[in-house]
Amino acid sequence: MLVRTVSFLAAFVLALVIGRHTTLPETGLALFWPASGVAALWGLLAAHRREVLLVGALVGAVSGMGNALTGLPPATAVWLALANASIAVGCRAVLSWLRHRSGTDAPVNVLTRVDDFYRALLAGMVGTTVSAVFGMVGLAAGGTELTWSALIGWIVRNMAAIVVIAVPGLALRDTAHQVRLARLVEALPVYLVTGAVMWLVFAPGQTLPLAFVPFAAIVWAGLRLPLPLATIQGILVSLEVLVLVSRHRGGPFGAVSDDYHLALVLQGFMAMAVGLAIAIATVQWERSRLLHESAAAARAARAQADDLEVITSTIPDAVMVVGRDGRILLHNEAALQWLPPARDGAVPSLSALDPYRLDGAPFPEAERPTRRALQGERVRGEVLRMEDIQLAEMRTVSVDAVPLNEEVGGPPERVLLVIRDVSEEYARLHALLAERERTERLISDAPHGVAVLDLEGRVVQVNDSLATLFGRPARALVGRLFADLSPTHREPMVRHLARTLEDPGSLLVGDWTIVAPEGSEAHVSLTSRVLETADGVPDVVLVNVVDFSEQRRYEERLSYLADHDPLTGLVNRRRFDAVLDAQLRRRSPYEPDGALLLLDLDHFKEVNDTMGHGVGDELIVGVAGLLDRSLRSSDVVARVGGDEFAIILPDADQAAARRVASSVIESVRDFTRTLDGVRRRVTVSMGVVTFAEAAEQEVDVLALADMLLYDAKEGGRDRFAVLSSTAAKSHTGARLEVKGRIEAALEEDQFELYLQPLLDLRTERVAGAEALLRLVDGGPPLSPDRFVRVAERTGLAVELDCWVVRHAVELLARIHEQVPDFGLGVNLSGRSIGSPVVERTLVDAIRQHRIRGDALVIEATETAAVADVPAARSFAQRLAELGTRVAIDDFGAGFGSFYYLKHLPFDIVKIDGEFVRECHTSAVDRAILASIVGIARDLGKETVAEFVTEQPVLDVVCELGVDYAQGFHIGEPVPFEEFRARHLPGGTSGWRTDVAASSTPEIVP
Repeated sequence: MLVRTVSFLAAFVLALVIGRHTTLPETGLALFWPASGVAALWGLLAAHRREVLLVGALVGAVSGMGNALTGLPPATAVWLALANASIAVGCRAVLSWLRHRSGTDAPVNVLTRVDDFYRALLAGMVGTTVSAVFGMVGLAAGGTELTWSALIGWIVRNMAAIVVIAVPGLALRDTAHQVRLARLVEALPVYLVTGAVMWLVFAPGQTLPLAFVPFAAIVWAGLRLPLPLATIQGILVSLEVLVLVSRHRGGPFGAVSDDYHLALVLQGFMAMAVGLAIAIATVQWERSRLLHESAAAARAARAQADDLEVITSTIPDAVMVVGRDGRILLHNEAALQWLPPARDGAVPSLSALDPYRLDGAPFPEAERPTRRALQGERVRGEVLRMEDIQLAEMRTVSVDAVPLNEEVGGPPERVLLVIRDVSEEYARLHALLAERERTERLISDAPHGVAVLDLEGRVVQVNDSLATLFGRPARALVGRLFADLSPTHREPMVRHLARTLEDPGSLLVGDWTIVAPEGSEAHVSLTSRVLETADGVPDVVLVNVVDFSEQRRYEERLSYLADHDPLTGLVNRRRFDAVLDAQLRRRSPYEPDGALLLLDLDHFKEVNDTMGHGVGDELIVGVAGLLDRSLRSSDVVARVGGDEFAIILPDADQAAARRVASSVIESVRDFTRTLDGVRRRVTVSMGVVTFAEAAEQEVDVLALADMLLYDAKEGGRDRFAVLSSTAAKSHTGARLEVKGRIEAALEEDQFELYLQPLLDLRTERVAGAEALLRLVDGGPPLSPDRFVRVAERTGLAVELDCWVVRHAVELLARIHEQVPDFGLGVNLSGRSIGSPVVERTLVDAIRQHRIRGDALVIEATETAAVADVPAARSFAQRLAELGTRVAIDDFGAGFGSFYYLKHLPFDIVKIDGEFVRECHTSAVDRAILASIVGIARDLGKETVAEFVTEQPVLDVVCELGVDYAQGFHIGEPVPFEEFRARHLPGGTSGWRTDVAASSTPEIVP
């Protein structure tokens, strides 16, 4: 646009200068005013409306300044500027309007047809007429007298410029490609002859009236030359006459004495010369184009006729033209398939065709397609049977019969008969119909629901299984929107079908809820797919519906069991931990609300072991129901262990917690009094703590509640303990002090493992040891039982056991440097059984120190192991996969020892010292000891006798067949270096420490 604007602006300024140089001195009138033509062409070639307005503004501004510089009054200069601008804008506006009215899609600035030339002339006339109005006003403002001569002179002068400059500009713009070298060579002589003629006619002194002679050359050029070269011919003639007349007063125009009339005659001649050349050349070019198109159409028609003849003769369908008298007037080669050979050159007759119905019956004469077509009926696709003469067999055909020459009125005289062999298609159709019938039967008999929908979601087909789910007959569902069949769950189906249609061909899976009219619900899974036609166009939506209501109810039950105890229906430990965590996060850590009550049943284990698990379960269920009924709906009651319950009071302070605790203890006491065999034996011990107190002590609230529970048991059971009571405070404070010592010892590595030897009674050698934990932080001595119990109740047991496992494996690796088959037993807290942290620590330590897994024995007390029998069984199985052996420690201390021996996968039974230390004097202990050993041997388990304190005890143990002995008579627990000196090879012990080369090593604790 910028290049075009600058170029036309320069051309417009140059045109103004040239126009001034054609002014006659006598009158001041210009013989030719090219600025109008440049302005009009500039406006017509503008790309859009904004550029047209810019052209008008620039033309007006430049012409106005030019007029002002020549001395015209300001008002006259302004009006004349508007006159020049109106030519550019007006011509463009009129030509655009004319183009729009004609309905053509061609641009406004194209001139290739006669209509384009006429529209350009009309646009120029209107533009110059509008500019004349402004021009006359401007002349009047300058004091010039207005006359009709002045008005006509203005219009002729500007129109001549438009015809000579603007119209050729349009013609040359889009037809320059028509110029070829041969045509240019043809045009050069014409141009030279025309120049000579122009000199002879308009030479100085020439006065003969021969001004019409150049038009002969113009007509010849328009008829012979292409449009651009003919246009150049007209322009040359107009420019030559302008130069010869204006400068030399030559030719007949020079004889005109009146300058005004001279200007009119000269401008008219120039416009006629250019316009005639363009008009004749355009007409001639359009005539040539029409002739070319007509010739091309004729050639195409002949080609189509030839093609039609070839197609008709080569298509496999039989094509015949039948007359009213039944004679076959025309036929193609394929028709001979159905016509018997003609005899003696006779014209085949329609009677030669003998059609039959599909069932084999003869086709009635009156119903035959040809007869019906001769009566004016159009027969399409009539299927019947005919004999194939060449194959000598009956075939299935499709017949079309169309009347010919119907436009003449009356019954048709001829019929076009087309016979197509559709035997294979008909067979395939029957196969498809059979396949469709089988498919519909499969859908109908499918055990799950199947629906076929159209693309709008309406039911096209539905089977009985799905109709049963909806509780309606199948026919009542057809035609209805599928989503509306379950109104209360309509939107999910609408979205499901929309997603299905967005991705045709893909299988979309979803679920839905169907509500039958009687109110029953069915939860179903959906698989939907858009089925497409052979052309890939979406056709229908196939929806498979499977009722998974029972599965969903099962999953809901599983979800319920994941958060609830299956025996009591109370919240389980998993859900309780989540609720407790949410309660702790509900308020600021420094101002938590609520309280926690931790309770378990006193003497429950005795009831469970002596009266059976069934009675124990009934007792647990009864207490759970009592707790659930006694508390508010906002309180949370959970079963967190075998006989252990927890209660969260979300907004209670200590006073409220005390009241709830007293009420619960009294309710349980009253409840157990009514139970046979349990009366006066089962009570409740409870630890009560608020979240604020736990935060103040910086202790886990559950661990603090557990310590208070233990205080209540030590205080005599059947009571509760709170942090503020004197007795509880002293006990709990001491435990918190021990907790602090344990944490500090873990951080500063102030624990030590003592080793107590284990004697193999079969080889009389120390084959292993048990690692016992000691606290060596320099404070008051603490028994292992005490700090281990505190660790368990304050949540430090797992961390403490990880320390023990790491250091025990390290010691075992050091011992293996001297005794490769030495075994070491490690005690684990009940809290660590099944802990993934402890298990991972054990695996990492074994790999780090490269010891054999079977050199390590994990010991768990009987009471710890049976707290959760499934967890203990799973734990033991995973250790077995590592090769590590498991021992039950203190076996026989509980009432259910033999039950656990039967159900838990342990390898070694360590018999509680209660049955060992006096077995040499007590017949009862001896008998119990003998029974334990016998049962363990029958089950393939090894035995260890604890608390062997003197030689007579050792003699009895050996006599009864115990495998290993442990006790002070064998050796007391000592630090590692002392143990090495006493019991490992090279030490000073009186027991045998050498390893027999021929014996198979036994890895024991």
